[in-house]
Amino acid sequence: MSRLIHPYTDLTGGEWLRGNLHTHTKQSDGAAAPQDVIDDYAGRGYGFLMLADHDVYTSEEVYRQWDSRGLILIPGNELAGGPHLLHVDADRKVESRPSRQEMINEINSCPRGFAIVNHPNWEGRFDHATISQMHEWTGYLGLEIYNGIIGVLDGSPYATNKWDMLLSEGRRLWGFANDDSHHPRLVELGWNTAYVRERTVAGVVEALRGGRFYPSTGVTITKIEVEGTTIRLETENACRIVALQDIGKRFAIADDKIIEVAVPVGAKYARFECWGAGERFAWTQPFYVEETAEAGGGATDFIEDWQASRLLEHGTLETASPAETAGLPMPPLRAHPASHAAAGFLNLLEKTNGQPGVIYLRAEVESDRDARGLLKLGYDGPIRAWVNGKEVFAGPGTNPAVPDKAVVYADYRRGANEILIALDTNGGKAWGIYARVEM
Repeated sequence: MSRLIHPYTDLTGGEWLRGNLHTHTKQSDGAAAPQDVIDDYAGRGYGFLMLADHDVYTSEEVYRQWDSRGLILIPGNELAGGPHLLHVDADRKVESRPSRQEMINEINSCPRGFAIVNHPNWEGRFDHATISQMHEWTGYLGLEIYNGIIGVLDGSPYATNKWDMLLSEGRRLWGFANDDSHHPRLVELGWNTAYVRERTVAGVVEALRGGRFYPSTGVTITKIEVEGTTIRLETENACRIVALQDIGKRFAIADDKIIEVAVPVGAKYARFECWGAGERFAWTQPFYVEETAEAGGGATDFIEDWQASRLLEHGTLETASPAETAGLPMPPLRAHPASHAAAGFLNLLEKTNGQPGVIYLRAEVESDRDARGLLKLGYDGPIRAWVNGKEVFAGPGTNPAVPDKAVVYADYRRGANEILIALDTNGGKAWGIYARVEM
């Protein structure tokens, strides 16, 4: 059976606010003073705004020198010096340096804040951020699928092509639309409409982190309903709604303001593009398809409860063994729950901090009988895996971690069974694993 994991499960108790996360002022290379930019967006009815000047961190304290005009002002900046990243909800300045992954790791090690990849299809070869780089990087929350200013520069303002490629490989990334305005005439081109339960920075960021928003250039979505694997979408002003699945394949089109459609069997995800007059669009976030076990089928969901060692910086995967874990402190660690967009993923960043080395992971699964079963793994670094002390798999791994990348047989016994995994962080690039069993 299939179920849909998506961010629009509870649209109650709040309100829709639109906002822009990417605009520039005279603090860097913008044409207008910060107060003039704030006044402009407030006058257009925006609910939130982030000044994203290049390598100039605008903090909550700095914002206090200006009149917010009722806008929720989010601290942050744009990191330059390579493919550009937005640092949203920053509590400190992260210095730009050549390694984008190091910067993403630092952002994710902070108490708050997240990273977005900016205008991937800017420049003459549509390669400001290449698909290879975006495959390699881990830990960013999403990408700009629309960036307004690129409409008057080389390249394309749209990056849904790269979004679909990444989604099709199992990456779970939100799509954003921003102005990237440097001049008052390039304002209100694209925005993010978020369902916010609290009119604060934390309330807006909570909605954005969870994907409870849709990017738009002018189409308004009024209703999103899901029943089983059927999705109903209603808009205020769309002329056509296109339903897409893996690698951008269209599986339904409605020349209407409304669409209701079942996600095709075998799809990894579905998303919708709402086309309006002129160049007005809105895009939903992805609806991820998750296969669930039939009752009595003997399959488990992803393993959520783990124990994890510290990073063994001088260890090697070749010398790893169950015996090496004897005496190692292995405190508990939980994978993302079923309600999370990356359900089942065991995020190890806090343990590894983007450093090279080996980390051990241990879990226990129960079986009601002796059985020959499966171990299904997803991983983004080289691993070795043991079931009840017997090695069942060893193999290389590169980003991203995709569920069920490797499926191997293992012998399970009645009662408790130990799953032990040694993960090489691949020079600090590895992010974590997925694991589940069938027996």
